[in-house]
Amino acid sequence: MDVSELEGKVIGPTPLRLSGERIRSYVEATGDDPDRWVETAPPGLASAALFAVAPGLLSHPAIRAEGGAAVHGEQIFRWNAPLRAGEDWAVLGEVRRVRHRRGVWFVDFAIRMTGSGGEPVVEGESSFLIAGGEPPARSGTEEPEPPPDHRADNQRAVPAGLPGEGEETPVLSKSASRADLIRYAAATRDWNPIHWDHESAVGAGLSGVVVHGLACAAWMCQGVARLVPGASPLRRARFRFRRPLRPGVPAEVRGSRSQGLGFSMTLQSEGRTLIAATIEAAAG
Repeated sequence: MDVSELEGKVIGPTPLRLSGERIRSYVEATGDDPDRWVETAPPGLASAALFAVAPGLLSHPAIRAEGGAAVHGEQIFRWNAPLRAGEDWAVLGEVRRVRHRRGVWFVDFAIRMTGSGGEPVVEGESSFLIAGGEPPARSGTEEPEPPPDHRADNQRAVPAGLPGEGEETPVLSKSASRADLIRYAAATRDWNPIHWDHESAVGAGLSGVVVHGLACAAWMCQGVARLVPGASPLRRARFRFRRPLRPGVPAEVRGSRSQGLGFSMTLQSEGRTLIAATIEAAAG
């Protein structure tokens, strides 16, 4: 069986509950506002829904047989309701499309998280790149790992005023330590070894361990969610992952408000754009 035969594969439904403790751990790991996220989870914790089912895809023998690392190319999330602490949900995943080009498999994976009545709470689409036996990209030579607790400024995502159309959003300074990455992995169940094991990261063509792409995406969600009130501040987000971020390295969430409650956001570090996103806030 090769990767192409995974098209149409369904994984789940898998139960998911976000406890208050899990939410607190996630908020601490990502530097969000602990006073705001108590009864509900930040929008970025939708990543827990993805990783309730994604391991069933990424650990499949057909993908493991390729011998290469899975890289997150793009992610879309849609939020239809607040992520309330202690509620029971079910997550279903489906491989929608598989393509092969120049030695790389492109796998489109969709998720749907529903409540007890079958109503959709979170929906998402992921694009994974899997290179057969070769790293999808190399980011440079091997580098020593920083101390476990070393990080630059990880600014809390406290409330800020909503800018006018065409105006810039307040800059949010972010960074993650290697210890933060373990806390993030525990809260989301994203245990991809390139985020905690140096040898695995180097074997995947990286210079060392890198910050989870969806942890970086969470920072970008914070950059918009801090501007609007409510338990469900975001409606939709689309992230395009360009370059990885090493632990301890400073980054900044920057952006501007477009028409209505739309925002164009970037995560930048050392003069380069790592992630580009479009995020739509919820109205009232």
